[in-house]
Amino acid sequence: MFIHSGRTRRVVSDYPHIFRVYRLSEGVERFFGSGTFFAEEKMDGYNVRIRRHKKQMLAITRGGLICPYTTEWVQSWCGRYRFDEFFNRYPGSALCAEFLGDNPYNSKRDRSLPPGLSFFCFDIMQPDGTFLPVEERYSVISELGLPGVRSFGMFTFGDIKRLKEIVLDLNAGCREGLVMKKPRSDGAIKFVTAASDLADLEQFLVFFYDIEPGFYTNRLMRIALFVQEFTLDREEYMRRTGAALINGYSRLENYAGSFEDFTIYTRTVETWDLLKQIILKHVDVVSEEPRSTVIDGMQLFRVSFRRRHKKSSGRFREILSGQKE
Repeated sequence: MFIHSGRTRRVVSDYPHIFRVYRLSEGVERFFGSGTFFAEEKMDGYNVRIRRHKKQMLAITRGGLICPYTTEWVQSWCGRYRFDEFFNRYPGSALCAEFLGDNPYNSKRDRSLPPGLSFFCFDIMQPDGTFLPVEERYSVISELGLPGVRSFGMFTFGDIKRLKEIVLDLNAGCREGLVMKKPRSDGAIKFVTAASDLADLEQFLVFFYDIEPGFYTNRLMRIALFVQEFTLDREEYMRRTGAALINGYSRLENYAGSFEDFTIYTRTVETWDLLKQIILKHVDVVSEEPRSTVIDGMQLFRVSFRRRHKKSSGRFREILSGQKE
């Protein structure tokens, strides 16, 4: 992404793709060999780079959009978090963070979070696009009081038993998984729990015709491989997988359409208007009028809206009306 200012142009590097491994032991051994790596919790939100430009904080999404909604929240946190101190120390850098909670991009909501938006820093991107070493990042965000993703410490392949225990705890808590990084942050892999995949199947089956089929088949395969690698109760996961499928399609009873529901909180109605203009370029939305509310002492507007998945809505209506294929 390029930010133009007069005759100057600032470059914001994209965040690199993190490859997924489908088997933990084999993936860790192949990727890290005999080297060390850090293990951190993988959180299920949306990826944002926070940059400062002309003394103003900007929130840039993975797709290169300066999001008015996320930017408004980041700017509102300037009194709570020491963003300016960070950017004075690391000019031209970016805080890379996962944003979760009430947001317009990811309808899977972490119920342990308070109303509104939350963020957790997982990398510090330097001006050349490389990352600050992991331990230095831990030191910086701790010193400045910035929220960070949960770290489980440093590991080697010899610690795979302990790493598997962590994954099983995450799975039991219905958490998403792990991201494992080399100390210099020059490479990373991710591993997702079966519980997260089951939740995805149940929530997104009703959008089947709008999402590419690999979304569903890959999750089914990952669940099976997870059960095998961690020697879990097969009968239990057969029941849980079947329940996810049946529950996912239960929304076809009294079917009105394939809608995805979102709630957001903005400081001004104008922010919602700007965000809505962006969303409407890509999808249909049906929204309520903004309603005044108070969260954590802040006067905000609550907006609920629904995203309509067009292909699924049309196809499921045909199926349920008895049309032949």
